Amino acid sequence: MTEKQKCYRQLRLAASLTVPLAAALVFGIVVLASGDWLPGTVIVVASLVGLTREVPVVRKLCSEPAPGQPRSTPSG
Repeated sequence: MTEKQKCYRQLRLAASLTVPLAAALVFGIVVLASGDWLPGTVIVVASLVGLTREVPVVRKLCSEPAPGQPRSTPSG
């Protein structure tokens, strides 16, 4: 597997996990606002834990240059 394919695979995986977790967080907040404390709390906590685990992956993917692009070198 080439480096570019590996990067795109990681990007798809991160997106396929992050988007539903963010939607679950919003849903959990709506459930909490409607007064269902137990299920709302479980949904919010579970989605926050999942998002917390995805933050380093997203940060890594966003901070690295895209495959095939030249890396910048500091001038000095």
